[in-house]
Amino acid sequence: MDLKVLGLLNVQEGGTPIVPTAAPARQLLALLTAHADHIVPTAVLTQELWPEGPPQYAQDMVATHVRQLRELIDAALGVGREEAAGSSPANGPRTARDVLVSLTSGYRLATGGGTSDLRVFQRAAGAGYRAMELEDYATAAERLGEALELWTADAYTGVVTGPHLRTHIARLEQSRLRALEQWVEAQRRLGRRHELYTGLSVFLSRFRSSPPRYEAMVAELERGADHGGAVRPYREAAAVRIGTVLHSARHALPARQRMSVAG
Repeated sequence: MDLKVLGLLNVQEGGTPIVPTAAPARQLLALLTAHADHIVPTAVLTQELWPEGPPQYAQDMVATHVRQLRELIDAALGVGREEAAGSSPANGPRTARDVLVSLTSGYRLATGGGTSDLRVFQRAAGAGYRAMELEDYATAAERLGEALELWTADAYTGVVTGPHLRTHIARLEQSRLRALEQWVEAQRRLGRRHELYTGLSVFLSRFRSSPPRYEAMVAELERGADHGGAVRPYREAAAVRIGTVLHSARHALPARQRMSVAG
């Protein structure tokens, strides 16, 4: 199973998307991915779906959402209805019940060692932090840049969030901002004004909100470029390579941010 949560939620089994269209089932899947390969108690699932208090038949409704998810998983696995209804033989084909496991206290999403953009982010960011400690700023900028590129939007975009998901997303946001802070510091240590300007412009365009200090930094770099600063020669020389990306990124900014960048 392959998980992508650093942006639009995208969960695939065998290359086939299994994210349901129904909002509650998608929210349930999101919380299971947040704790992939670990048990999520039924009580936590109900708190997530109904933070004001569960309805009378909450457990039955959770079971319905689980069944919807399993139907998508079985379809991705190519498992027929009759086979899916029974338990898997010891060495038989994998079914949805092997992927989304029912336990006495709750459910576990068994990823089977698949990919995770969050794990890739954590590895790349960790390598960047270690390089910063060694004052290897070029390596730090490269690895932290790789980590930040994995974020295409706010985490779990497209998912209704309850208290547990919001807490998880807040932790992810803190990790992203730490990586961004260290990437900015590495670029500043290297004196790379053009990379700093371009990277920040693109990174900030992907999120609903960003720390004002980074918006101010982009505006300052833009003003420096307009007055013949270091950004201008690079921007002109590399227009073919980054012009389209930067143009799209700036027009994707909310109106308030575009005004800030314009200086």
